[in-house]
Amino acid sequence: MMEATKLIQNIRDDLSDVDNKISSHPYLDALMKGDVSVEALRAFPGNQYTIITSDLRSIAFLVHRFGDAPSRDFFLEVLRGERQALDGLIVLAKKLDMSMGDLAYYDVCAKGIAYTTFMAWQALYATPAEFAAGILVNFPAWGHNCGRMSTALRKSYGFTEKDTAFLDGFANMPPLDAAAMVIVQDGLEQGVEPAQIHRGARLFQAFEMMFWDAMLEETKGKKR
Repeated sequence: MMEATKLIQNIRDDLSDVDNKISSHPYLDALMKGDVSVEALRAFPGNQYTIITSDLRSIAFLVHRFGDAPSRDFFLEVLRGERQALDGLIVLAKKLDMSMGDLAYYDVCAKGIAYTTFMAWQALYATPAEFAAGILVNFPAWGHNCGRMSTALRKSYGFTEKDTAFLDGFANMPPLDAAAMVIVQDGLEQGVEPAQIHRGARLFQAFEMMFWDAMLEETKGKKR
């Protein structure tokens, strides 16, 4: 297990700068101050609905690809989490007076959904080790920001804990390290190059940053 552990730690060290930028993103500061209009705030569930529904299909396809592999249970657990998240997202959207039609036909922006296009690519072409490592590195950053956003919405916008269930679910995810490390180690032993695994994690974080940048641009009225 030391080889996988060392690789993931190296990846985290290499990506620490972008992780810090994600966790201190100015969009979250603006939310905490109440400076994001409700109209601009709707961009979050609007884009996330496309992301979550796409990710559900992508992760289900990973279960299909690797349903007889040791990684199956890991993918099934991620899939269950995404399914629960969808219910919470709909509740959050309702708080912003968004209907199911509003979510389904929201005018998403390219930067806002770039993450899910990479997730779909991963589902088609990546090894279990690449995907597991990417999720292992990415989910803590996403969960941290969800926690900050949940706090901001309750403090500055009158949301309740019920309204922020989508965000709180990600903010309080159980650790994935043990299961993911086994998959990464297995991939390394089967010949997956560490550079491949590193690249996937780096791109996941880059697309994560793009999502928050897109949300900030919505607050400034920039064209998409």
